[in-house]
Amino acid sequence: MVTNLTEEAKAIWAKAIRAKDPEEKLRLLQLFYSKMPHHKGTEKLEVSIKRQMAALKEEIIESKKKKAVRKDIWIVKKQGIMAVLVDYDFTDSFYRLTGVNPPQYEVFSRPFVAPLKALDIIIQTYYAPIGVGNLKNFMKLIKQADVLIIADERVIPLIESEDIVLVQNRRRAVEILRMPTGGIRIIGKSKFISEEELRSFLTGYGISNCIIKISIDATLDDVEDYIFGKMQKVFVKMKSDPKELVSDILNALGLIRIYTLDSEGAIAGPPLLLKVGSTVSDVASEINIRNAKGAYVIRNGSRMRVGVSFELKDGDQIRILY
Repeated sequence: MVTNLTEEAKAIWAKAIRAKDPEEKLRLLQLFYSKMPHHKGTEKLEVSIKRQMAALKEEIIESKKKKAVRKDIWIVKKQGIMAVLVDYDFTDSFYRLTGVNPPQYEVFSRPFVAPLKALDIIIQTYYAPIGVGNLKNFMKLIKQADVLIIADERVIPLIESEDIVLVQNRRRAVEILRMPTGGIRIIGKSKFISEEELRSFLTGYGISNCIIKISIDATLDDVEDYIFGKMQKVFVKMKSDPKELVSDILNALGLIRIYTLDSEGAIAGPPLLLKVGSTVSDVASEINIRNAKGAYVIRNGSRMRVGVSFELKDGDQIRILY
């Protein structure tokens, strides 16, 4: 539930999130912690603030030691959809899903990745048995992932203890981009929050210039989680059939597969992955075609000519006319 902070605490928090210097940010977070109410409704926030303060203290110490900056191998380069299969123990779950059997020492010494192939797409999938150690590095993978595949429900409290809010089977997204001017610009519409409520809520936290993106299922709790540094991650449960699992992943991320056709009507390559609700115009933009006039679309074996605003569905085949 929304924590209902005092106006004084909100004002201190607004200064804290604007602070660039780690020592100043730490001082303000300590002040915020002393001013915030402490009751059952703020227990999770207290834990989050303590964790942020501990991280800042560690950052300050490391900075003072002037250690050389080295590349972190656990920060990976994403190619397409990135998934992390999260298990509790070191089991054969990754092998059953990808056909690749990871040696235990490799999983703990570096990010271990293999392709999950199904429904004509490839998802780069990392393995993270977080219940048996190396949690700090595995959490780096989890935070970068587009989707988590949960193989054992015992991992859920471990992930959520790291300031991550798990959302099953669908994305409940909130993203705030701070701006120097321009007021509050809202992209998207939630069925749970009016624009007036959202503007008032943001202003209460000292956020008066920003672009905020919200999904249809976003709540004020989601907005507050984002403000306080909590991350939302969509997850699906492990399934033995790769096709069913990939279908769940696409649905959870709100994506559809669109196949493009060449001039001879043959499928030109792997499908494009576009957001649900995408149109012919969106496909044209994706493949860098300007001034599209319409398209031929094949759906369920039927061929039709459509305009640029025609909404596409998963599995459609399309040839742009221009």
